[in-house]
Amino acid sequence: MSHKFQIRLNKKILVKNLTIAIPTYNRPESLERLLNSISKNDLSNVVEIIVVDNCSSYDIDNLINSFDLKIRLIRNNFNIGQAVNMLIPFLHCNSKWLWIIGDDDEVLNSSISDVNDEIQNVSENTIMIKFGKKDDNLNYKNYTARSLEDYIDYYHNENTIRRGDLVFISTNVYNTEILSKYLINAFEYSYTYIGYLIPVFFALNTNQYHVYFSSKKTVKYNVPSKWGWSFTKVGLGLSSLSHLPLKLNNESRKKFLNITMLIDLKLVILAYLNDNESFRKISIKDFKIIYNNIYSHYLPIKNKLIYYIFILLMSNKYTSKILISFLKLLLNK
Repeated sequence: MSHKFQIRLNKKILVKNLTIAIPTYNRPESLERLLNSISKNDLSNVVEIIVVDNCSSYDIDNLINSFDLKIRLIRNNFNIGQAVNMLIPFLHCNSKWLWIIGDDDEVLNSSISDVNDEIQNVSENTIMIKFGKKDDNLNYKNYTARSLEDYIDYYHNENTIRRGDLVFISTNVYNTEILSKYLINAFEYSYTYIGYLIPVFFALNTNQYHVYFSSKKTVKYNVPSKWGWSFTKVGLGLSSLSHLPLKLNNESRKKFLNITMLIDLKLVILAYLNDNESFRKISIKDFKIIYNNIYSHYLPIKNKLIYYIFILLMSNKYTSKILISFLKLLLNK
């Protein structure tokens, strides 16, 4: 699946074995900003840049042709949805290592060199390298997870890692030579909304492979002007992780569901009570599915009580302000 050759630059061997892939849809300004940031890097070790366009409505060819970069455009004939479009780069990658970057992010000036350094230094059994983001104040550390339980504990026990870091796509660099045999799982479970991590979970679960966490920061996250994101859609997807056939004991399974859920239940309820537009769209039916599939497995009794009070509020349009104030008091404690 890979082709390798080496070049010597400044007495340093660079393995030309990295593909950068950008899944995109109707974000010309964001895509242009990302490609600009990539062009400022040393691309000596990059085989090619792939842009996977999910049938955007603007002239993406014109935008790409404005850059003096080796870019291969792959256009879907119709919109296949964000979850599956994120997986298309795996099918077209012609190098060992694949870096998938969201079109709303941008890379730092030394990012590609930093990625190349880590690629050369990790063990042969490394299936993914996880980097940090510039836009947060977290102190990332170098660490090797040697099993799925180890990977789970890294996120569960590390208080400095912010919820949501696990599912953030743009800091992941994948070893496609190993993960290719687990791609069937990525597409079978693409509805989880993090199909790009499913092969990693299954590979780690064999206890044969590693994930390396690097302290180096490679991307800057930019809040997109067009979100295209809803808690209901993503939450329903993530909640389906509860039925993945992974070999985990009950305690590790609870931790797994906890760390993969993007938003804490208390924050979801607070956002709803504070009339946040995205969260106000959640129906009682969908919220119950998300809760039963994932939150209910690991929440303490107090938080479960908060959930039931919240369901009562959602069910009654004429709920008193006193009950709402009481719920907010519980949430803020």
